[in-house]
Amino acid sequence: MKKLIIFSLLVLYAAICHAQGSVRGKVEDTQTGEAMPFVNVAVYNRATSKFVKGAISDEKGLFYIDKLPYGNYTVKLTYIGYTTVEKAFSVVENKRHMNFKKIYMNDDSQTLEEVTVTAQRPTMRLEVDRKSFDVSQDITNAGGDATDVLENIPSVEVDTDGNISLRGNTSVEVWINGKASGLTSDNRAEILQQLPSESIERIEVIDNPSAKFSAEGSAGIINIILKKNRQAGYYGSVQAGGSTRGSANVNGNINFNIGRFEGYASLGYRHRSNDGGSMSYQEYLNTNEYQSYTADNDRMGNNMFARAGLTFRATDKDEFTLSGMTMVGGHKNGGTTPYHYGTIGAPQDSYIMLRRSSGSSDMNMYYGEFNYRHNFTDKHYLDFTVDFNRWKMDQSNIYQDSTTYIDEPLPTEYDYQNRPMLMNNRSWEVKLDYENPITDKIMLQAGYQGNFSRENSPQESFIDDTSWDGVNQVEDEAYYNRFIYNMDLHALYATATMKFGKFGVMAGLRGEYWRVNTESYTYEQEHDPSKRDNPFKKDYFELFPSVFLSYQLDETQQLQLNYTRRLRRPWGGQLNSFKNTRDASMISFGNPELTPEFSNSFSLNYLKTWDAHSMLVSAYYRPTSDVIQQIKYQSSTDNMMYQTYMNVSNSLSTGLELVLKNRICRILDLTTTANAYYYKLDGFTYDVDGQTVTGESNNNFTWNARMQASLMLPWDISLQLSGRYRARQVITQGYRKANFSMDLGLRKTFLDKKLTLAINCRDLLNSRKFENYTSSDTFTRYQKNWRSGRTVNLSLTWNFGNMKAKAPKKKVNNSANEGSENMNGMENGYE
Repeated sequence: MKKLIIFSLLVLYAAICHAQGSVRGKVEDTQTGEAMPFVNVAVYNRATSKFVKGAISDEKGLFYIDKLPYGNYTVKLTYIGYTTVEKAFSVVENKRHMNFKKIYMNDDSQTLEEVTVTAQRPTMRLEVDRKSFDVSQDITNAGGDATDVLENIPSVEVDTDGNISLRGNTSVEVWINGKASGLTSDNRAEILQQLPSESIERIEVIDNPSAKFSAEGSAGIINIILKKNRQAGYYGSVQAGGSTRGSANVNGNINFNIGRFEGYASLGYRHRSNDGGSMSYQEYLNTNEYQSYTADNDRMGNNMFARAGLTFRATDKDEFTLSGMTMVGGHKNGGTTPYHYGTIGAPQDSYIMLRRSSGSSDMNMYYGEFNYRHNFTDKHYLDFTVDFNRWKMDQSNIYQDSTTYIDEPLPTEYDYQNRPMLMNNRSWEVKLDYENPITDKIMLQAGYQGNFSRENSPQESFIDDTSWDGVNQVEDEAYYNRFIYNMDLHALYATATMKFGKFGVMAGLRGEYWRVNTESYTYEQEHDPSKRDNPFKKDYFELFPSVFLSYQLDETQQLQLNYTRRLRRPWGGQLNSFKNTRDASMISFGNPELTPEFSNSFSLNYLKTWDAHSMLVSAYYRPTSDVIQQIKYQSSTDNMMYQTYMNVSNSLSTGLELVLKNRICRILDLTTTANAYYYKLDGFTYDVDGQTVTGESNNNFTWNARMQASLMLPWDISLQLSGRYRARQVITQGYRKANFSMDLGLRKTFLDKKLTLAINCRDLLNSRKFENYTSSDTFTRYQKNWRSGRTVNLSLTWNFGNMKAKAPKKKVNNSANEGSENMNGMENGYE
């Protein structure tokens, strides 16, 4: 009897399992053809309208729902800013598995009394390992550059020198189209300030990259995606604009997609006119003296920016692409700065040095790329890329000093300095990526990356201590320097992604071997090779594991737990031992003995979605060893202030980030982000140039927040208002004062959206300033820096060609399909 019961139960269980089916599909945007991740997918019983099961599409737009009993169903797809889509299907004996190969979703829109009100495309998408921000619809970026765009991205900060940080950490990589594209810590500020905002489609913030990506950047990667549409026919736009500060720009682009060929080209000209300023007050405690200055700086530049690319689809499985971009231009800057010197508490200055500075630079950047991709199936591919980048900037800076003594009857002293500097950078990158979805549950990825960079940057100095004009200038051999920095890197990676019901895991390992060669020549060593020091050479090999875990609580909730190991390599300028005296108040030099800093990054993410809302909560924990920091000290030899870089100690950064996306009504969207974190830097003591430099253990809790409101009005008018606040933050040997800012933008379209007028005001309250306080046993210093200030920009855009996208043919397979090659992903969203 027991055997009979067991046998009957097994037969019943087999029958129940057999009487189950599944539904799968891929979700794409109708207009762009791009995959749509994090779409809510719910299955309802067609007869009772009761919810049965659900899932969320992954980053490739794929979804899969199984264990559906026989019956008639409706699958419902919802996403903020898009029209809901419903598809009917049945699970029956001879048709147990339904595969919707492509399901297209359209932008939501409504009509009110014959006046069209069109909803905006969602400005933010929450993906598995990144947050993606659509900046093409951000009105406050019109007429700006890439730096302006990054300033409006949550958790990203850009200071007045163009230095970029993510979640308060400056160790962040910045890429263009998924690659370094020639950007380095030495040149990216210059390049991003010349990259027009109109060429940028979206910004991806990857705060915990997997082993597939470069290990560089403790805080993660910021990926700038440039516009490149793929719709049939030809189309393009022409734009012109200007600002109240004298800047102007004009650019045009065209795209085409005909048969097996598609291509794009864009050309732009920018005239930039910026003003800014700085002030400083510092006291030397050992000598009871002070130095202070307030300076206004003017900067003007012109540059040409061009991009082009051509793709040839040789077969349905093979694709060849040639692409490139170039920037050519330069800038001029100038200003007059009075440096005041005296005794602390004295009624007047002891003497004043008036410095008139002027500078100019010519910049050339060339980037070329070849790509070949072979698709074995839709998701099984081999991708090969090789690119070359050349960066060259010739700078010349002139400093004219006159020193007037107040408390002593001494004649005025004059000094003239001309500091030419030639920056030469070139690099190659080779990448090979392979991806193979073994089954619906298993995905394998592997690849190789090689980077080969070379830098050779000489700088000279010519002086005349008899006049301001430099008529008797001679070369100052003491300040000659040639800096050579070479780095070769080889990396191999492999990742495996597996799915077990609602649980998903992706584990990977990346190995990187790199070697550096650093040389710094004086004037004597440049002309007599026998007197040169041995090059500073070092090589490293490190492993970088990553683990991503995901659990689908239900159709609207997901948990993720991630771990990665990251590093920050010292860049060229941090390694150059040459002492730079451009700033009369501070002498800067690098440290060739710097070693990389390493971080272990942990994050726990919770995602919740509703029909009109979404919320992402991220907790992160990041201990870092051998932290690279800039330190300052006063020399006992000449009483001058110096700053350099050191591996000072260990640090800990932990925090909580909140991202909210709310559709308040059909015409109002709110995007809110807040980041609260605790930072601790251990104390340190070092000997530098015979000086003992100390820093006490420092810690603080700080936070920042940003909110953007997007309002769609009748008559094709859209309005945006954004504001952000940064709380007080600890820095090395001090802290940065809190600050806030607001931007406002308005856009109106005409002639069936062929003509667009955009007006924006950046830094509406004229409050975007940086104030720092630093101190030690020998000095205290207060600094304040600002750039431009309140600026109104106006731009006009004319669109032409086939601007209305043609939706690709919908391929719906109504027959049974046990395993489509298009559906080898995981609904948990892992790549």
